[in-house]
Amino acid sequence: MKRLSIFYCLRNCLAVSILFIQANTASGVPYIYTGDSKIPTEQFQYLEDMDEKTSLSDLQKANWKGKIESIHSYYNGFWVKLAVLNQTDKSDLGVRHWTTFEKKLFAVNSKGIQEYDFLSFNDGSYSFLGVDRIQFDYRINMPVNGITEIYSFFRFKPLHRTLSTRHEIFRIESWDNIQKQAFFRSLRQVFFYAILIYLFLNGISSTVVTRDPNYFWFTALISTLIISAVYLSGYTLGFRGNPHVGQLIFSGILITIIQFFKSFLQPIPVILNRISIWIVFSHLLIILYYFYRSFEFPDGEYFTNLGSHPIQPLRIGYFWVLIQFLPTILLLFYFVFLSFHSWRKGDEASGYVIFSLTVPVVSLGLVVGMISLVNNGYLGLEMINLVALPLGGILLVLCPIAINLALELRIKTFKDDAVNKLKVLNLELDGRVKERTAELEKANNLITDSIQSASAIQSAILPSIQISKYGFSELVYIWEPRDIVGGDFYWVQQQKDWTALVVADCTGHGIPGAFMTLISSTILDRIGSLNDLSQPDHLLDQLDKLLSQTFKLNRGDSTGFGLDCGVCCFSKKGGVLRFAGAKSNLYQKVGDNVREMKGDKVSLGYDFKEHPIPFKVMETSLDEKSSFYMFSDGITDQIGGKKKLMYGKKRLLHQIQSSASVTEAIERIMKDLANYQSDHKRRDDLTLFGFSF
Repeated sequence: MKRLSIFYCLRNCLAVSILFIQANTASGVPYIYTGDSKIPTEQFQYLEDMDEKTSLSDLQKANWKGKIESIHSYYNGFWVKLAVLNQTDKSDLGVRHWTTFEKKLFAVNSKGIQEYDFLSFNDGSYSFLGVDRIQFDYRINMPVNGITEIYSFFRFKPLHRTLSTRHEIFRIESWDNIQKQAFFRSLRQVFFYAILIYLFLNGISSTVVTRDPNYFWFTALISTLIISAVYLSGYTLGFRGNPHVGQLIFSGILITIIQFFKSFLQPIPVILNRISIWIVFSHLLIILYYFYRSFEFPDGEYFTNLGSHPIQPLRIGYFWVLIQFLPTILLLFYFVFLSFHSWRKGDEASGYVIFSLTVPVVSLGLVVGMISLVNNGYLGLEMINLVALPLGGILLVLCPIAINLALELRIKTFKDDAVNKLKVLNLELDGRVKERTAELEKANNLITDSIQSASAIQSAILPSIQISKYGFSELVYIWEPRDIVGGDFYWVQQQKDWTALVVADCTGHGIPGAFMTLISSTILDRIGSLNDLSQPDHLLDQLDKLLSQTFKLNRGDSTGFGLDCGVCCFSKKGGVLRFAGAKSNLYQKVGDNVREMKGDKVSLGYDFKEHPIPFKVMETSLDEKSSFYMFSDGITDQIGGKKKLMYGKKRLLHQIQSSASVTEAIERIMKDLANYQSDHKRRDDLTLFGFSF
């Protein structure tokens, strides 16, 4: 075993010695690495017509040249060799490649041979991270003051139309630096995606809530930016983006930008609107064109043959950059002018629009300018990835952020204006309300005064009942209209030995009911002066007949006016009481019992009736042990209690049964009703009569 290990050691030393000699004889002096990552192009050697399967021994024996002679080698593949003399104090270094899609690598030095497997986007072997690898950047142990020979395989299949002929070299950096750059590059992408996704979700929610076309186009713009970001991240994610699709996406971004600012800056001049329509139309044609040509990828001649389709400066696809972007840039400049004009007039949101419109122009100018400087040799190729693209991306992120701020400020301004207008309107309304309130108060006072006068008239019409005059030994009555005037009334009259007492409940309450009481009371006065007061049924029949004449009712006619009433006709001399009722009852208490005398279920008025109406008459004798009660439904129908039920006849009769006198009964009924009603509103007029002989 010791002999075998000594043999391998001697073999490696011999291989390194041979490599050192070859490095000095084939390419002159090896590249001396002192920490400067920029390597002169003359230090690189190239080997064509050999693929990724070529062995290290064949590479070492091959005839290397100082340049690539066949343009087709970019598609077919080629090897690049570099001898490096490490004169730094670090041996943990890395090989940094630019945009490439297939890679195979050998590194040979005094510590042995490092071989990395073939990676390709095309066969699924690529992953972002690998053993001692980040993307296509490789970790290599280069001995200090020792020579390391690096063999790197390149192939652009399909061709990258802008980068294939400019990324055939690599550079040397410390592995720590490569790791840091990869970390910050990934962090930058995560930050970029997070902002775009947040703005996208915010735009969707704002569009749904506000239905504002500005938010719709803003959301469309963010959507195209997200699609563009995914497309540009293909090198990180491990897929080859179709260049024609990329151009299609860029035109989509420009369309959404134009449409957004057209909506935001409304109204715009007619000529500018027409120009923007034509520019959008031209971009739609470009989208259709690139969509059609996208089917060439990846096997079309455009992506396989640099001889027939050479790369030209400032050309992407088939249209010059200026032809695709210049009209839109000029239009954006005019939008900047309009925004500046609005900003000078006090529109703060337009200030953010100016910023958002200036940012993409500056970003595009920066990227194009740095690409031009790189093409002319003033800057290194690494400046595109290290400076131009990151800075341009950061500036582009500021664009949608500024647009979102402009929209938020526009909405805030709209809300503030609306609030201010609402305050002014409220002040005007308050003034009008105060004026109207004063007018209504004046009118209400007039109406109230009139109703008070009507109440005085109604009270004057109602008779003042003297107990001794009409033969009562005890009489207590309550008359309480729900409003100032009411629809309940009572009437009493005496002729010879007979007295007639009427308790009535007319249609409705308030003013309509009060008018009905006036009409009915007047008719009763007429009836009382012409008829015998000993027959309560005749009084009811005549009252209904005269009401029909008053309302001019003929056969089949009806009206909404009428009344329910009960009539008591009594003679103290004869010791008899007769009762007849139209939907009204009389209650007689004898001892602890209460007898109900039910009236007929016929109301007076309302419709035409045939006369005479056969009302039934109930008769009872007068004695000192009896007391009588009549009341309107304003008592029994009153709502109250926890369950909001009606007071009811049963509860009222219980109070009568439990009382020793008429006065006590009336007091107990009114007190119990008040407690039962509590905070509930009075529903109807209230009339209650209690009397004895």
